[in-house]
Order: sequence, then structure tokens, then C-alpha cells
Amino acid sequence: MKLKHFCLIVFALLISCSKSQSKKDQKQPTDIFSLSLNNLERNQYHLRDLSKSKGSVIIFLQPECPFCNSYGRTLKLLDSVCMQKELSLVGVVSGINYPEAEIKGYVEKHHLRNPMLIDPDFRLQKILNATKTPEAFLLNNKGEVLYRGMIDNWGYEIGKVRAHVSEHYLLNAMDAYLQNKPIVPDSTEAIGCYIE
Repeated sequence: MKLKHFCLIVFALLISCSKSQSKKDQKQPTDIFSLSLNNLERNQYHLRDLSKSKGSVIIFLQPECPFCNSYGRTLKLLDSVCMQKELSLVGVVSGINYPEAEIKGYVEKHHLRNPMLIDPDFRLQKILNATKTPEAFLLNNKGEVLYRGMIDNWGYEIGKVRAHVSEHYLLNAMDAYLQNKPIVPDSTEAIGCYIE
């Protein structure tokens, strides 16, 4: 009986080792800079290129999300600010719900110049654990998330906005990071459309 139990334990260990080795062999990305996604021109965009900047801003967007459409002017302004501060800015559309033509229409409508990346398999979305659009992430050049959440406090509930923005969370986080100051707050709860 003891020999039978010993054999069963050895067999279970061998199966377990085999499964963990096959998972290692899949070479799934472990960090953001190991990813490559296609841009709207269908060229590969290597996220490791973001490490060449002082830092980077990644914003998850959806062409049909009312909040994303309302933030068109703000996104254009953010692009200019990021260029001045030597930060990279990329937009990301996750999933397969939006055809490229619709995403291109969104980019053209809002005159966006920053790269727009397509994340059909939710790879970047899963690494950053993005949940809504628009949701912004500020990363340093090592790929560490320094801030995540709302761009500002304009929207405070689905379908409800303030007359004037009083808190510029993302811009404040960028300034604090570049001045080696603490980022406060370092996260806010994004308000918008769920990423599906």
C-alpha cells in the first residue's frame, strides 16, 4: 500500500512539473515593455520604445464612448503637453468591437496625432488592469505605473459633468513626476464606459 501511495505522489509531481514547464514555454509578456501592438497603419509598435522617453502616458479609449468623445480637445492638448515635457502619449483601443475605420474616424474627428494602438486580445489592458474608458496611466521609463485613473474631475458620474474642471489629476501627476515630487493622489476611480 505504501509503495502505491509513493508512486501516486511521484506521478502527481511529474505532471505538475510538466504543466509549469509548458506555461514557462509560452513566453507570455511579463511587463509592458515586452509587448508589441499594431497601430492604425498596421505597423507594429514596440512598447519598449516608451522607455526612451522620460515617461509615458497611456490612455484607454473607445470611439463610441460619450466620455471619450467629450475629451477630444483635452486629448489633443495632452498630446502637446506631453511633447513639451518629453513624455510619450499613446491611445489604446482594446477588444474587437470597433472596426479600424471607426477608430480612424475618431482620431480624425478629434485631430489626434499621438499613436493609437489596437489591443484586440486585451494584452495591454490585462497588464495594466484597465477597466474603463477613458482611463489614463502615467508610467516612468522603467514601466512602473505612477498614476492611474481619471484625466481630471470634469465627469463625476456617468452622464454628469461639472461646469468647470477643478482637479487636473493627470497633468498634476506628470508635473510631480518630472519634479521628483510625490504624486498625490496616485490613483482615482475612472468614470466612463467599461472595456469589453
